Amino acid sequence: MFEQSGGTLATMALVHRARRAGAAGDRAALRTTAGDLLAQLESASAADLPKADQQELDRLYDTAFPLTDPADPADVLDAPWPTTARRAALLDLLGGQQRPDGRIDALVVAALDAGDVKLLRVIALTPLGGICAASRALLLDALQAAGELDDEVVERFAADADAVRKLVRRGDPVVAAATGDRFRPALHDLMWQLACAPDVDEDRLLALPVPRGLRFVRWALDFTGNWRVARHLGAAALTSAERAELIDLLRDAPVERQERAFTLRLAAGDAHALLPLLGLGGAERLLRLIQTGQAPSRVVRNDRAAILAAAAEAGGADVARLLKLVPNDVVAAALGLRRGAIMTRVAKDSPVGLTAYGMLPPSDGETVLDRWVALREVHRRGMEFSAERRRQHAVALDVALEHLAQVGGYADAAALDAAGEAYSPTPVPPPLVVGPYTAAVGFAGGEPAVVASKGGRVLKSLPKAVREDPGIAALREQHELVRGHASRLRARLHRLVTTGAPVPPAELARLRATVYGAGLLSLLLWQDQDGRFGLLDDVDATGPVTAAHPAALAAAGLLGSWQAEAARRRLCQPVPQLFREWYAPTPEEQAGAATRFTGRVIDGGAAARELASRGWSLHDTASPTATRRLGEHTVVMHADTAGYWAAGDVGFSRLEFRDGDAAVPADRVPPVVFSEAVRDLDRAAQAGRRSVGDYSTGLARSRAELLTAVLGDGVPDRITRHGDTVVVDGSRAVYRLHLGTDAVTIGDRRGPGDLSYGFGDTPHPALFQPVERADHATLRLLTRILLLAEDEKITDEWTLEKLGLLPHQIVQACSTCGSQHLWD
Repeated sequence: MFEQSGGTLATMALVHRARRAGAAGDRAALRTTAGDLLAQLESASAADLPKADQQELDRLYDTAFPLTDPADPADVLDAPWPTTARRAALLDLLGGQQRPDGRIDALVVAALDAGDVKLLRVIALTPLGGICAASRALLLDALQAAGELDDEVVERFAADADAVRKLVRRGDPVVAAATGDRFRPALHDLMWQLACAPDVDEDRLLALPVPRGLRFVRWALDFTGNWRVARHLGAAALTSAERAELIDLLRDAPVERQERAFTLRLAAGDAHALLPLLGLGGAERLLRLIQTGQAPSRVVRNDRAAILAAAAEAGGADVARLLKLVPNDVVAAALGLRRGAIMTRVAKDSPVGLTAYGMLPPSDGETVLDRWVALREVHRRGMEFSAERRRQHAVALDVALEHLAQVGGYADAAALDAAGEAYSPTPVPPPLVVGPYTAAVGFAGGEPAVVASKGGRVLKSLPKAVREDPGIAALREQHELVRGHASRLRARLHRLVTTGAPVPPAELARLRATVYGAGLLSLLLWQDQDGRFGLLDDVDATGPVTAAHPAALAAAGLLGSWQAEAARRRLCQPVPQLFREWYAPTPEEQAGAATRFTGRVIDGGAAARELASRGWSLHDTASPTATRRLGEHTVVMHADTAGYWAAGDVGFSRLEFRDGDAAVPADRVPPVVFSEAVRDLDRAAQAGRRSVGDYSTGLARSRAELLTAVLGDGVPDRITRHGDTVVVDGSRAVYRLHLGTDAVTIGDRRGPGDLSYGFGDTPHPALFQPVERADHATLRLLTRILLLAEDEKITDEWTLEKLGLLPHQIVQACSTCGSQHLWD
């Protein structure tokens, strides 16, 4: 007797169930059985359906669900079982051609073009064909917008956990926020099932987004397994009522449980609410600075004055205990704590230890300038490290010097460098002469470099004789020190551009006398006291000068001409200036506050981190706000949240400007102040974007300006711009490239094309790098535009296939034998 596998027996039972339902005329039972049978056939243990059973099922379902109009796609697809007759009708609808993977994306495009919501819903539920991820996103968004994304459709797609994870993820959304939110309950139910299973699938849980609901927090409090899993689920988003319930549950709990709950809620952004339980009420502002003042993969510049003010605000709270629960050596250093532990980390060249060392108050007998000299020696020590560690070490030293400048009361690290050099000048080695070559530290392409010359001509690289000479070691050391000075000067130049602060003549002269100052200052555009704009040699430097801001240039009607001049010179600037994102009040904003972000749904956690990194103070009050001081004005962002900035979604209600207690209309605010405030919000909104259509309008405009400047008057006829979209009329297809989202659509397709990352990775020869640390994504997008304008030159088959310009294999009936075959 033959043995039957479990999968085969299950299939046979389902076929028998369908037979009974068909005999009884029970259409509902037939629908349910079809779904179960299809799921069984997709399982690993299932065998192929016997031909006799397939024929019987075809008869049962064609009888119960007759096909009345083979020319109507909705009628063809609206059936629970893919019978042979319906498959043939579908093939006819597709022009006798069907992709080998069974996709019916063409019908999605047709339904979207026609606005046929009924057909979209049928496509979502049909078993006759699948659709790609891009088509799925478009379909679901269209159903949500029409109010037709009901529970049946959600349940149909919720069976695919990986697909749901992509629909609800933050930071890189594929659908609108409202669409993704419809799938969250299904995802949370799945996560709850995984968490409550006898053998918790930890890896799968960690791969899913952070859930919502108090049940996950309570589970995490009791979970004794992998701490990463507990921390992941313990950070579940809570409503205000759930947060209040959690506090009540913890009120009489042991201290250890309260502290565990506090630790779990740190990542959720509402741990502040638990501080009173721990006897740390009043330390809310200090906790926020502790959290935002550190990052897992980089060092962070902290504000010493803000830390000291927050510590004073905490009053009698046990700050040492708070720092034990949430360690932050930089905050501890600002408060004069953990000196011994920090010095141990400095001895080991820990990046965080170095940044904390800069924030430590001087010890007895030590001055700030003595500390500057000590950090210079630490810099020398780091020159022996490997390339990557040397880079990390240099970045940490820059932040340490920024902190030390705050301790010493200097304007910035560049000012501290100047005082340090006056206190203890760094020895400058003489030029190295090797035969006919002379080598010295100079600038090449906006970066410090050891430059060699021969007969007055600068060489492209160091000759072998120079590289092997023992005297090159002193030049390489000087080069590393100059790189550090240049990096800190760039930070100062960035602040000059973004604040509009004037530079006095004496300070300008001192900077120009240095190697790094002479190399960087000449690459920026300046405005003198008479209002004239120009490069440094072209303005009156006998009075104060100001680094020009693009918003000020735009207000003067000069931005376009200077951008064109920068493109002509292929000017690579040390910090973003001429092609920096800029913003001006819209007509609706001119008489009041900026409201361009009103109504957009943003992830509060990501937005809070971005704003804090840009110097904003976040206030978790009944009406949450964020504030920043820019020049003579205070900028106030009013937010709509559930009470805590980092706990859940947030809405940017309005941005207002104040001079003291008086509100100032947006059109009376200096252009640089308005532009930089809105730019901060644009960056924060982009960091926390929840909907696929959200993008940075400032970034899109700056990219358009760079493209216009590069092309000049010679814009190819094939390239036109429509708002924030560039249309390229190629010889093979029409391409649409969005300057804000980077999306590329080809021909009449609705969804973006899945281009290979390497396409456009090497900048087009017509482009130039407008800033030293240029945005690679911008150069890649503009390169793609220029390459697609000459798409007849693209010969790489992989790229052509990604562009959809190679013929797909299709399924088509053979005229000889009548069977289905793959054809090119």
